[in-house]
Amino acid sequence: MSARIELENLSKRYPGSPSPAVDDVSMEIRPGETVVLVGPSGCGKSTTLRMINRLIEPSSGRIRIDGEDVTRIDPVRLRREVGYAIQSSGLFPHMTVAENIALVPRMLGWSRARVRERVEEMLVLVGLDPGEFHGRYPRRLSGGQQQRVGVARALAADPPVLLMDEPFGAVDPITRDHLQDELVRLQRELRKTIVFVTHDLDEAIRLGDRIAVLRERSRIAQFDTPEAILTGPADDFVSGFVGAGAALKRLNLTRLRDVRIGAFPTVSVDDPRRTVLGRPADGPHGELLVLDRHRRPRAWLRRGDLARAEGFPARAGRAVRTTVTRDATLRDALEAVLLDPAGRVAVTGRRGEYAGVVDMGTLMAAVHGMLEADRAAAAGRPREGRPHRAERERGA
Repeated sequence: MSARIELENLSKRYPGSPSPAVDDVSMEIRPGETVVLVGPSGCGKSTTLRMINRLIEPSSGRIRIDGEDVTRIDPVRLRREVGYAIQSSGLFPHMTVAENIALVPRMLGWSRARVRERVEEMLVLVGLDPGEFHGRYPRRLSGGQQQRVGVARALAADPPVLLMDEPFGAVDPITRDHLQDELVRLQRELRKTIVFVTHDLDEAIRLGDRIAVLRERSRIAQFDTPEAILTGPADDFVSGFVGAGAALKRLNLTRLRDVRIGAFPTVSVDDPRRTVLGRPADGPHGELLVLDRHRRPRAWLRRGDLARAEGFPARAGRAVRTTVTRDATLRDALEAVLLDPAGRVAVTGRRGEYAGVVDMGTLMAAVHGMLEADRAAAAGRPREGRPHRAERERGA
């Protein structure tokens, strides 16, 4: 369930201020689309977002959700029907995880059984074990876990629209990358209409189907796909905001699920020595990838390692320290490949199961494909490269 959002000549003026905080903004956001508002601090992007659910009342203009003017909707009802996730999660500290997630469904009068089922469903959806986290309080959660619960609470009543105001800004970079990948995965499954505010262009590129680069007072400098903004900034302001390294930023536009991932010979921790010795190896070191009983990558194994481990792969090899998921970007994969001694990294699915291996050759082939697509676009030919994310997901 998703909805169309229309902003029409939207403005916000505060008493005593000589100029508006938001000035005459018009924008249409398509159903199921993730639109990211990005711009310098103080440009009015959060104010624009908060007017959509009337946490801030607009001074003039209109906001429509699926054609309905939100200024004519009771603001309390509106906020119950629009999901909202903020920085530092905004969880109520005196409520358990389950109570936080159940808050809006209970306000909407859902039955206890339905609420209980929904809480468990939401915890699973955001990757948290219901048995472990159901009764915890926010103070007993890490920052990343708190943000996951915050997203679960925002989605609990199944709203068509999700507003996200710098939700990952207060966590460390590694956790932020994981949360961004989780949001991409969730959006692929749920296809909500998401409006996301950030000051970080790299985050906008990773998440957005379209990006609105905002000047002061939320005036739109460019509203386009990440590809178009990186390869064709509308003016000097956008070009300056994109900054140097646009080619590297483009690596955030493609995810591993969109490229061909190589296979690698695997064995199980339970396989006997004769099975392992009979399996063809790969790579410059003649290795096999050992998988555990859940098919998760466990170790890189050379045949010589078997002698030191009495013939059992469960006791041999070099432990797999790093993996990347199918939702990881090419930039994530490049960093992992560069840090690996053998120049490759295992790719995993949602539950950590083995999906393939990516190496520098895979990444170079993908980059060359993007460059060819850029050349075709520059020459006025139809692009045959990576489709726009929203088009790709709709076609899946």
